[in-house]
Amino acid sequence: MRVLFFFAFFILFPLLTQGEQVVLKGNITDYPDKEISFLTYDDQITYTEKKLCSTLIDEDGNFTCTFEVHQTTYVFLHLGIYEAYVFVEPGKTYELIFPETEEKRLIDELNPYFEPQLYHLGIENTSENELNYQLAFFDEVYSKMLKENAYLIYSKSKKLDVQQELNKVDSLFTDFNHPFFNDFKKYRFASFRHLSYQEKSKSISNTYYLNNEILYHNPAYMELFNQVYDEYFQYFGRTTYGKKIYKDIEELKSIKALKTTLGQDSVLTNDTLKELVILKCLHDEFYNDDFSRSSMLVILDSLSLQTKVPEHRKLAKNIRAKVTKLMEGFKPPSFNLYNKDSVLVSLDSFRGQYVYLGFCTTISYACIQEFDKLQRLDELHQDYYEIVVISMDESLNHMKRFVEKKGYTYTFLHYGNQPEVFKDYDIRAFPTYYFIDKEGRLSMSPAPAPDENLEQYIFQKLKEAGDL
Repeated sequence: MRVLFFFAFFILFPLLTQGEQVVLKGNITDYPDKEISFLTYDDQITYTEKKLCSTLIDEDGNFTCTFEVHQTTYVFLHLGIYEAYVFVEPGKTYELIFPETEEKRLIDELNPYFEPQLYHLGIENTSENELNYQLAFFDEVYSKMLKENAYLIYSKSKKLDVQQELNKVDSLFTDFNHPFFNDFKKYRFASFRHLSYQEKSKSISNTYYLNNEILYHNPAYMELFNQVYDEYFQYFGRTTYGKKIYKDIEELKSIKALKTTLGQDSVLTNDTLKELVILKCLHDEFYNDDFSRSSMLVILDSLSLQTKVPEHRKLAKNIRAKVTKLMEGFKPPSFNLYNKDSVLVSLDSFRGQYVYLGFCTTISYACIQEFDKLQRLDELHQDYYEIVVISMDESLNHMKRFVEKKGYTYTFLHYGNQPEVFKDYDIRAFPTYYFIDKEGRLSMSPAPAPDENLEQYIFQKLKEAGDL
C-alpha cells in the first residue's frame, strides 16, 4: 500500500500543481514588429515583476500569447504611458482592446518619479457577468464615492454615514457572485472604513486579517494590508512589551525571539499573519535607520529557512534581492547594453577590473559639466579602473554623435534596449555614480562625484584591497 501511495503521489503531484492555460490575443496597430511582454507581480509587497510570456506583434498588429496560472491573476504590460492590465482566470481566452497609443515623452523617461497611468483593458465580446466588466464598473463607482466624500473624509466629519455610502455601492452588485470579486469588494469596503476613520488599524486587523485567509494575489487585500501594517515595528516598539523587538533584532538576531515578542500583541496571534507582517516590516525598515541592515538580513534569512509557507519563502527571496541589489558588498543589477559602435557590453565583461559607473544623459547640464572631468580621470587612471557611463539619450545615434564629437575615450552605453536599468539602480537624479570592485561587487554605493574627492576615495579602496 505504501508503495502504491508514493507511486500515485509522484504521478499525480505534477498534475495537481500544474496551472491552466490562459490565452491573450489582440491587435495593436501602432506597434508592428515589436515584442511585448505580459507580466504579473510575484508579490505585492516588493512588487517584483514576473514575466508570464512574450510575443512579437505581426505586421498587421496581431499577437497571441499563452501562459499558465493557478488562480485569478492580475496581468499587465508596459504600454507607453500606461500600465495596461486585465484580470485573467485559469483556462480562459481573452481578446483584448487597447487604448490609443501614447508614448512616454523624453521628460517622462528622465523623470525617476514617473508613475504610469493605470488602464483596465477592455475585452471583445464580453458580458456584464464577466469578472473584468464587474471590476471595472466597481472601480468606477467606488472612485466616484470617494471623490464625492473627499471633504467629509478629510475633515473627519461625523456627517459622513459610512455604512449608507457602502450600501449604495453594494446594491449595484447584488446579482454578481464571484469569489475573487467578493473578496475584492470586501477589502475595498474595509479600506473605506479605514480611510474614513470609522475603524482604526487595530480593529481592521482583528476583523479582516487575524482569522481570515491570506489573499496574497488580491490587490484590494494587499493594498489594505500594506496600509494597516505600515510602520508596525515602530508603532509596536513604542509599547512597554514591544520595546524588546530592538533587542530581538539587533542583539539576538533571532526570528524565534521576535515572533515571541510580537505574539504579545493580540492582533498577531496568528503565526502565518505574523510572518507576513514581519516580512513587510523588514522590507520597509531597510529604507529607514532604526535597525542595522546586517541584523535584518539574518532575521530575513532565518525566516526564509524556517517558514512552512511557500509564499513567505518566495517573498523573503524577493525582499533580499530588492534590498541588497544596491548594498555595498553585494552584486549590483546586471546589464547588457549597446556602446557607440552598436556592440553589446555586459557588466560581467568588466569582471577583474574596478568600474566607476555613472548614470547620465547628454542633454543634462550637470552631466555635461562632468563629462570632461571624467575624461581627465580616464586619462590619468585608466590603468586602475574603467569609467562607464550609461546614458539615457533619445537614441543610440544621438549618444554616438555626441561622444564622437567630444572625443571621449571612456565607455558610453545606451539604455535603450534595457530601459529598466535606471529603475534597477534607483536613479533619482543625474548624475549618479557607483564604484564596483574587481569581483563585481559594489564597493561604494552611491559613489562620490568626480569633484567630491573621488580619487582619494577610490585609491583608499584600492589600498585596502592590496591593489595599490
